[in-house]
Amino acid sequence: MARSPAASTRLNAAASAKRLHRQLGLEARIRQSGGAVDVFEIIAELDIPLLFKPLETAQGLCLPKPLRGIMITTRRTLSIQRFTAAHELGHLMLDHEASIDLEILERGPLGPDKGRDLQEVAADAFAAEFMLPRWLYGYHIQRQGWSVAELRNPNVTYQLSLRMGASYEATCWGLLSHQILKRPEVDALRKEKVANMKARLGDGFRPADSWADVWRFTERDDGGVIGSTERDLVRLELPENSSAGYEWDVGILREAGLEILDDRSEFNEDPVIYGAPAKRRVMARPLTSDRRTVSLIESQPWSPSNDSRLTVTLNFDGAETGGLSKAERRRVGAMPA
Repeated sequence: MARSPAASTRLNAAASAKRLHRQLGLEARIRQSGGAVDVFEIIAELDIPLLFKPLETAQGLCLPKPLRGIMITTRRTLSIQRFTAAHELGHLMLDHEASIDLEILERGPLGPDKGRDLQEVAADAFAAEFMLPRWLYGYHIQRQGWSVAELRNPNVTYQLSLRMGASYEATCWGLLSHQILKRPEVDALRKEKVANMKARLGDGFRPADSWADVWRFTERDDGGVIGSTERDLVRLELPENSSAGYEWDVGILREAGLEILDDRSEFNEDPVIYGAPAKRRVMARPLTSDRRTVSLIESQPWSPSNDSRLTVTLNFDGAETGGLSKAERRRVGAMPA
């Protein structure tokens, strides 16, 4: 059976995104440093001018060759800015005509195609494959030790979306398009309200606004990247061998610019297991927009040689607010690396 024009367009656009991944060695880079596909950094590497302006009616626009340039609105969240930038990059990589995009909704892979501009179908497909490739799902799922069954839990998929640098909705669609989960399972995930997940994880504490997120940070995040905006909350959960005198030094978080909202040790009470590790649970909020790498240390005060160490990059740069991207400013030395 012959493919529809839209289906062929999607396949060709996804293939273009995969070629760019290979050209830039993105998979190897992310496996080494963690995190998500940094589309702003990639656009800077490709020497494509990228500007952020408070656009009122458009989410993004691009100019084709010979000018080649991208403009993104500052009036959207970081995940939408990222997807919009990937969409505009798709227009350029696919040699499309100039485009002004009024609305980009991170459309699902099975949405209706009738009446849609094939140029927009292609840019959406490029963006989805570029930002949410199957190998990135595999990387984070393996790193966190999640099973496919656990991905049916919306709380788990929400945490996956944060590490993918995408919205919860887009991450759900990716689980379907990459055939990681089946349609009924994804439909069930999409019915869950993200606000409810944030409330459960916040455990009485709320992020600064409805767009901010709540990160659950565990020992599985060692060497990874946590955070997106200074309005987020961080929930730290680490095993702590308190019965042997070990303790995590969470003061390092304060030194890294986070406010400690709550700090407690939780013990298994049903059943009580004497000598079992406790769980150190810390709720924290960043006080500034910043990016730095910190190492948390679990130690016995009298035996520092037995220290355990967990290193993570805290990145609370947040959404782009105007002018050049932060990635480009770091590239030219106008902002600390």
